[in-house]
Amino acid sequence: MRPVAIILVVVAALAAVLTGFLAKRWLEGQVRPIPDAPQLVEVLVAAREVPAGSTLASGDLRYDPWPPSATTSRLLSRQNGDDPKARFLGQVSRRALVEGEPFAETVVVRHDVAGVLAAMLAPGMRAVSIAITTASGVSGFITPGDRVDVVLAADVRKAEGGDNQDLKGGALVRFAAETVLEDVKVLAIDQQIARGRDGSAIQGKTATVEVSSKQAELLTAAGMLGNLSLVLRGFETDTARTATQPSSFTSDLEASKALQSLHGPKAKPAAPHGGGVQINRAGQLSTQSIRP
Repeated sequence: MRPVAIILVVVAALAAVLTGFLAKRWLEGQVRPIPDAPQLVEVLVAAREVPAGSTLASGDLRYDPWPPSATTSRLLSRQNGDDPKARFLGQVSRRALVEGEPFAETVVVRHDVAGVLAAMLAPGMRAVSIAITTASGVSGFITPGDRVDVVLAADVRKAEGGDNQDLKGGALVRFAAETVLEDVKVLAIDQQIARGRDGSAIQGKTATVEVSSKQAELLTAAGMLGNLSLVLRGFETDTARTATQPSSFTSDLEASKALQSLHGPKAKPAAPHGGGVQINRAGQLSTQSIRP
């Protein structure tokens, strides 16, 4: 082989090696190292919906992985061998918990501490108990956390002092019912402050409701006038009644066509918003309020 050919072969080989080396360096410069993923923090959250007044069990709480940038000092996390979940098992939830919400110490109270029910009250509210029966408590289907109306059924004859006669000289029966409170929260049935996890009915003799101080006075006075019954409300809020619209009532004459026929045309039922019950005394009509 001629010397010129040998030189050309050597130069070509060197050029190929140099090109490969430079290409490798260029490719290495284009590949950036992938940073290590941040260490996630295990944050304590509600594992499912927990009704207010429930005793927390192991299945009610869980740990979810959160990025460190999304955590704050207020969140409870499992780290350095500390397990905050174990500290809260057996305690009572002061309010309802939503699945996935971060858990906080302020939402529970210890079961052995006095004032569990007081801890569940909203600021400025009071707890008042009402005597109920199977019928007035909707056959036990009213449970803690439900919203109810309170209806008073009163014997108006007692308020009239007994001087209550119709045109024929007989006793004129006068009963009436009215809604004294609307949309109040049931806190407990007897001493049960949480609905059963199996959803079974709760039979009890008293219902404790959350009311304002003025509403507590109204309930106490209404309980002396007659019998109180609870009316279960649906999940949808009733917006038909305004705050200034007076509550309606129903008299016995309005409920019974037989009474209307018996006592003649003058014994007309009171208007829904008349402010009282009409009483017929020997043909003279008067209005009697059954409110305290």
